[in-house]
Amino acid sequence: MDTVTLGNSGLVVSRIGLGLAALGRPGSINLGHADDLEAGRDESAMEALAFAVLDDAFEAGVRYVDAARSYGRAEAFLSAWLARRGIGPEDVTIGSKWGYVYTAGWRVDADRHEVKDHSVENLRRQ
Repeated sequence: MDTVTLGNSGLVVSRIGLGLAALGRPGSINLGHADDLEAGRDESAMEALAFAVLDDAFEAGVRYVDAARSYGRAEAFLSAWLARRGIGPEDVTIGSKWGYVYTAGWRVDADRHEVKDHSVENLRRQ
């Protein structure tokens, strides 16, 4: 897969990245997401699915991964995958965002799945 340098950062990333929003929480804004979760919605099943997708993406040359606190357990899944696969900071670039807080508590039927909070306090906390 083609790679490029990210701005003037010196970081080399793949032209295609992988976003983990739908892999980190059982309820996602994606239409038809439930159809992708035949293995189950518990954390271990979701983590296994995330690992499988990350494995396939990495094998295909993806070297940029996007996560965020509002993506449920995406950051935790990604961290565990990196550790178990022995993938270091020189091998992959990770982007994250702040300002959104995951509030669904792993419930698909939650009234709100995330809350936007761009306060200074939230920036410091995240």
